[in-house]
Amino acid sequence: AAARSFTAGNDRSAGNGSLMRTGVVALGHLGDATEMTEAAIAVSALTHPDPDCADACVLWCSGIRTAVLHGTFDGVRAGLDLLPAERRGVWAKRLDEAEANPPHHFANNGWVVHALQAAWSAITRTAVPELSPAENSFPAQHFGLALEAAVRAGTDTDTVAAIAGALLGARWGCSGIPLAWQQVVHG
Repeated sequence: AAARSFTAGNDRSAGNGSLMRTGVVALGHLGDATEMTEAAIAVSALTHPDPDCADACVLWCSGIRTAVLHGTFDGVRAGLDLLPAERRGVWAKRLDEAEANPPHHFANNGWVVHALQAAWSAITRTAVPELSPAENSFPAQHFGLALEAAVRAGTDTDTVAAIAGALLGARWGCSGIPLAWQQVVHG
């Protein structure tokens, strides 16, 4: 109730916080996209009941769910079908814009829409390396490269990186995390 009251009186209530923390919702609903959608909206609404926040969480959870189940990033766009019909077109245009522009183009990334666009841009505009043992490259290196692109977008870099990292991790798994990064994590 407090979150809804705040949202109703504030035109700047569509922050990126719920998008950063709802990715895990997809993992609890791998078997049912409808239940995942309902859970993503409910979890987002705890702090960010704005419709843009709910939609962004549904799209990103759909992306994570598909990445885990099928090893692709196709779920973000497939998630458009999970949104209310009247909002699908605006989100399709937002995804198109993200794919057409670099992550730093979305500088207002404290706003959930720009945060999603910056993360999606970093993921889709970063080339997936070809498997080449001679050049010591492999596709899962996309994890680190795209995450670096998300951070270099600037502004709210930790949140954009967390958003991008959830989808990248779902797609590439632990094998995508550079060993040097793994070695500096404590705990």
